[in-house]
Amino acid sequence: MLGEKAETVAEHLVKIGADADLWDATPEKLCAVDELWEVLDKLPDVGDTIASKLLARKRPRLAPITDSVVVTVVGTRGRTWPTLRRCLQDEAFRNSILTLRRCPEAEDASLLRLFDVALWMLYSGSEDAQTARRDAGLFT
Repeated sequence: MLGEKAETVAEHLVKIGADADLWDATPEKLCAVDELWEVLDKLPDVGDTIASKLLARKRPRLAPITDSVVVTVVGTRGRTWPTLRRCLQDEAFRNSILTLRRCPEAEDASLLRLFDVALWMLYSGSEDAQTARRDAGLFT
């Protein structure tokens, strides 16, 4: 999939590092993520959602998934990451997300992954999300 871009992607990942959270990442790290986004987004068959999922997989503390559900819920097309960053800078907001970590399977999940799953579960119209809401006793 990456082909000749594999080395470029690897260099960007090293530059970004794996130790930053979205809410307190330096401007340099955020710029490096933007640069990697551009590389990924230009790959064949990779659009915005797949690029965000690739970044989220490699940097789960820094890169939120920005699929149509997240963009719609956050309501800031083209500004989703900065909006989430501002929200996550509030410690009370982060702590409310961390309360979702109730089961051992979620123990290693990053805060961004917990947030993404919560948004998907609450707002996705997919059959899987509807089943998850029903099984959890949430509204449908």
